[in-house]
Amino acid sequence: MSTRTQKVEEMLRRAVAEVFIRGELRDPRIQPASLLAVTAVRVSPDLGSARIFVDVLDAAKDPAVVIEALNSGAAAVRKRIGERIHLKRTPALRFEQDVSIPRAARIEQVLQELTGTPVAAAPADAAAGPAEPPEAAGSELAAAADEVGRGEG
Repeated sequence: MSTRTQKVEEMLRRAVAEVFIRGELRDPRIQPASLLAVTAVRVSPDLGSARIFVDVLDAAKDPAVVIEALNSGAAAVRKRIGERIHLKRTPALRFEQDVSIPRAARIEQVLQELTGTPVAAAPADAAAGPAEPPEAAGSELAAAADEVGRGEG
């Protein structure tokens, strides 16, 4: 990926987030739009189209409905972005739900089940100092992986 593409992706991410934060979209299916997070933008090599990954922070909203609403208002978002950033041609926008956050949470849960220890230490535990040296934690993880590999776990 070229530096130019990366710069355009970052400019688009900021511009779309600004449109959401300012509440410039009037669709009731996505109100309040400030509860949307633009997590990533991927632009095609010719800069003609962009995939915008969005995380819906409001648990009461159905992500599929929000994404549908965003895609129906993509032309309005594109127009507002075109007014903010200076490109020869503003890319066509397609909104998609970002599934990386739930996927990462699931991976952490599996790791926690394998090791039998919490992934993140609680603040009270942190004051007492590390419970074990990092090498010991790594050996436990390796032992758990060996057990799974042998079919014992």
